[in-house]
Amino acid sequence: AIHRTRGGAPAGPAGTGKTETTKDLSKALAIQCVVFNCSDGLDYKAMGKFFKGLACSGAWACFDEFNRIELEVLSVVAQQVLTIIRAKAAKAKTFMFEGVEIRLVPTCNSFITMNPGYAGRSELPDNLKALFRDVAMMVPDYAMIAEIMLYSYGYLEARSMARKLVQTYRLCSEQLSSQDHYDYGMRAVMSVLRAAGNLKRSFPDTSEDVLMLRAINDVNLPKFLDQDVPLFGGILGDLFPGVKLPTVDYDNLRAAIVDNCAAMNLQPLESFIVKIIQLYEMIIVRHGLMLVGLSFGMKTAASRVLQAALSDLSKKGLNNEFNTKVYTLNPKSVSMGQLYGCEDAVSKEWTDGVLPVLFRNAARDTSPDRKWVMFDGPVDAIWIENMNTVLDDNKKLCLVSGEIIQLSEQMTMMFEVEDLAVASPATVSRCGMVYVEPSQIGWRPLQASWMAAALPGALPEDGAARVNALFGWLVDPCVAFLRRNCRELAPTADIGLVVSLMQLSESLLREGFAAKGGVAEKDVPKLIDGVFVFSLIWSVGGTTDNEGRALFSGFLRKLLDQSVDKSPNRKDYDLGAGLVVAYPDFKLSVALPKEGGVHDYMFDLAKAQWQHWMDTVKVEPLHESLPFNEIVVQTVDTVRYAYLMQLLVAHRKHLLFVGPTGTGKTVYVKAGLDALDKGMYTSIETAFSAQTSANQVQDIIDAKLDKRRKGVYGPPVGKRCVVFVDDLNM
Repeated sequence: AIHRTRGGAPAGPAGTGKTETTKDLSKALAIQCVVFNCSDGLDYKAMGKFFKGLACSGAWACFDEFNRIELEVLSVVAQQVLTIIRAKAAKAKTFMFEGVEIRLVPTCNSFITMNPGYAGRSELPDNLKALFRDVAMMVPDYAMIAEIMLYSYGYLEARSMARKLVQTYRLCSEQLSSQDHYDYGMRAVMSVLRAAGNLKRSFPDTSEDVLMLRAINDVNLPKFLDQDVPLFGGILGDLFPGVKLPTVDYDNLRAAIVDNCAAMNLQPLESFIVKIIQLYEMIIVRHGLMLVGLSFGMKTAASRVLQAALSDLSKKGLNNEFNTKVYTLNPKSVSMGQLYGCEDAVSKEWTDGVLPVLFRNAARDTSPDRKWVMFDGPVDAIWIENMNTVLDDNKKLCLVSGEIIQLSEQMTMMFEVEDLAVASPATVSRCGMVYVEPSQIGWRPLQASWMAAALPGALPEDGAARVNALFGWLVDPCVAFLRRNCRELAPTADIGLVVSLMQLSESLLREGFAAKGGVAEKDVPKLIDGVFVFSLIWSVGGTTDNEGRALFSGFLRKLLDQSVDKSPNRKDYDLGAGLVVAYPDFKLSVALPKEGGVHDYMFDLAKAQWQHWMDTVKVEPLHESLPFNEIVVQTVDTVRYAYLMQLLVAHRKHLLFVGPTGTGKTVYVKAGLDALDKGMYTSIETAFSAQTSANQVQDIIDAKLDKRRKGVYGPPVGKRCVVFVDDLNM
């Protein structure tokens, strides 16, 4: 291609070495090669600047992901490339380029690499295809590459180790479940080799089987789901028969993690500590990594505890650790131009985005501290692709202005995401993965932390044991019954239901025990039982539709009478396999009334007894002067939702009303907001539509708040602000 004054265009799937091939060729010919990551923000002027520089300096450019540039720009780029090619063919010393005469160094050339057919990619126009020589990339020979790399790290049995590594990945891709975040390509092999090299340097005398097994384990175990871990263990057992892994000495790190868990009021579970250590091992071998998993899966907590633990170790001078700084941003809360920077449409002046500013500060910081850039928000194929050159071995952030920022050795890019359903394979293969599952922790640690933090002020001394017993008795069977027999309008997570149970009980217990004159000794168990059952009805039993509520009522009454079969092989209710009901050694001190459903009653804190919702309001005649469309007839619904809303707003808990259209959600909320004390609360109302952007919402909220100091906004001093969002899911 170079002899015919054309550029090369290697094409192929992720991780086949397109960019690396171009870089190797330039190294062999001793020509400078600039790698640039193309994005959809590039226009023909930016590309023109680039080509002028190449022609004058005689360097090469490798345009990565070239087909992400918009089609209109590509057709102009074809003309620009053609001008240079013609000038080279004519062996000219100078030539005219976009109306300017510039000199030509004949070694200049441009190469393009592209991934066919992902989201946000366009087809190249034919006049551009003709200017580049197509090269199809083959899948590389993993075994040979691994063997050479292992020899260079000092392994003597490199050939057999390389074969075992390739075999492991082949069997994994065939036998394990297929998930969005699994990747067994060249980059995954490289990270295992890197880990193996680090281990060989640290333990030169250990047997090579053990080192290789540990490297494969450290890099791959964090990303597997619970169900795949035993299968993976079986594959390794077959390939490395009889090899036992020694336990790794993480005593100092473990101690620091446990101390920081205590300081942050978290429970030091074994599964939590293991995830933190896996995250730490991943940071050592990859500079780009993702924490993947559903909410309540300990993603944020794990990275915060690890950051604090490493900083503590550095202060004590242990493990050669360094202080850790974290720069956090939410990439989806700003537009692409605000994230990466953009040119002003009129003045052509360049404005930096949020990311380049953080990135530059971190890259310029010469201290030995670890620097993590944390992206906390969903990944999609558009914004993340601009990071491709950062996440692979080039380690450069390419901006549309043509500026290229180099990643420093101490920097790590971390992403916190729920799933990778819309990420392209190019992204998945570039990042290390640590997968977390909420089922690994369950709700009990959250309850323990809540008891330690929220309840001491709200409960007398002996109340905590009773609350614990109620949790152990009622929560698991009710959640299992809801999942198996009821339908929800908006899907919820099991741990989410338990958290809303805790928030409701905390609000009610604080009100109940803060009453004037205190609570008589004999009424304490009544108050605790009543509040807990009421909160259970409106958290676990509150998210289902009317049919589900009727089923839930019947089940809860049976459970409270202790007449549900407690053995796991019960016939009376379907609660899933293996669930044992743990009845406590006391009966409920205030029984629920027998008539109607359990949702028809409220628990009166002052009298410590159950009362029908309609008995709590006075009947008032309607004003004759009211217009017809403003009349709200009091029903059991208006009463109970107004009560719950006022209770939760007073205790600063967030609240979501879910239901089909025309059921009065907006009316209830507006009536509730009007009923709030105007001397204490201000309210901001906004509605979402399909056109709403994060910037608009921020402007609406900021406009109605006072500026306290730089970057801090709030309602007038001494007031609380309630924000009401209508039609949240539009």
